[in-house]
Amino acid sequence: MTAFFRAAAIAALLLFNGMPTSNAEAQEASVICENQTYALCASAKAFVFQEVSYAKCIVKRGDSISAPPLVYNAKQGKNVCDYNATGAANGFMASTFSLPEEVRRGGPKALYTCPGGSTGDYAQCDGGTCFDSTRGQLFPGVGRLTNDEIMCSCPITKTSTSTAPFGYQFVGSYANGQCNPAEFNVCNKKAKNGDIIPVGSPPGAGRILAQKLYGRNFALNECRMD
Repeated sequence: MTAFFRAAAIAALLLFNGMPTSNAEAQEASVICENQTYALCASAKAFVFQEVSYAKCIVKRGDSISAPPLVYNAKQGKNVCDYNATGAANGFMASTFSLPEEVRRGGPKALYTCPGGSTGDYAQCDGGTCFDSTRGQLFPGVGRLTNDEIMCSCPITKTSTSTAPFGYQFVGSYANGQCNPAEFNVCNKKAKNGDIIPVGSPPGAGRILAQKLYGRNFALNECRMD
């Protein structure tokens, strides 16, 4: 990633979450949750109902990251990691980020980038709440879950040419090492009841978080509009 696009990604990531935009603050604007069970939604699709999206995510165990470090009790310093830990014995967990293995070079999925000015809506699942009772159950729009899948409630990011000047990214299919042009149909799709929308993020946000989490970069399958 060039210096320009890295800076743009940091700015976009923080602006979307109402955070300051200096590089120094960006390096601090994340928290790593160590050795926890969590929901990985980065490559998920989400069902829309009553202006909330519900993503079918994968239950994982290990280290994950969240940005910004979502705080729910500032006085006690409680953040998303504490929230997730509380859920372990109480039937819920949080959605946090790790790099989906399927988007790494040679995998069956790719990172798609919608162009700047795209107006499509997407699910933003960092910090979303997921309920253990949904594992193995049937959910509208997404079908039956396996025991390793969980439904997570995620707010919808409603983009516009002003709020997404650099576009946004999501994970899509990459069969036989080929980009699927149809995946870009969501770039300008506005969410309504019953729709399936991607889980997305500002461009470059996933790379920044992955580098912070693993201390290295990975080669990824990537697709952009011609």
